[in-house]
Amino acid sequence: MTDQTNPIPAHHSQEPRKSAQPGMPFIPETWPTQPRRRRRSVLIVVAAVALVLLATGIAFALVNRQSPLEAARQACGAASDDYARLGDDGSTLTLRSLGKETSGLSLDQLECYWSELEMPDSVRAEVEATRALDGRRSGEWDGIRASWSYHPDSGVQMVFTLAD
Repeated sequence: MTDQTNPIPAHHSQEPRKSAQPGMPFIPETWPTQPRRRRRSVLIVVAAVALVLLATGIAFALVNRQSPLEAARQACGAASDDYARLGDDGSTLTLRSLGKETSGLSLDQLECYWSELEMPDSVRAEVEATRALDGRRSGEWDGIRASWSYHPDSGVQMVFTLAD
């Protein structure tokens, strides 16, 4: 006889279930799937956290990425912003060197900028050979355009611009 206050569902018999293999205890079918579900949930959470961290790192790198001109300015410095001035959100760098009548960057500082910007020897030779009568000259390499002029009284005036 069954207790009407606590009916047993039709799919449950009153006798304990038997294992498919003699001598082995019966293990309900839901037991093996629960750890798999939990493991899958943990893997999904770990993957989501990894994606968020990766996206944050990429965003940080993109926001804090310096242009080559900004990196050169930071590496070589200048005694004054008048001698090495960044403009156009880091896409233009203007250098002014020492002349007979003006102050500015020393030759060593200019060479630091040239090295940091990986100025080719051909452009460097053109800059060093420029005379006051030559007017404004220019050169280009690896996405950087440089133009310059020279006068003994005012030194070398150089403008570096990043190509778009």
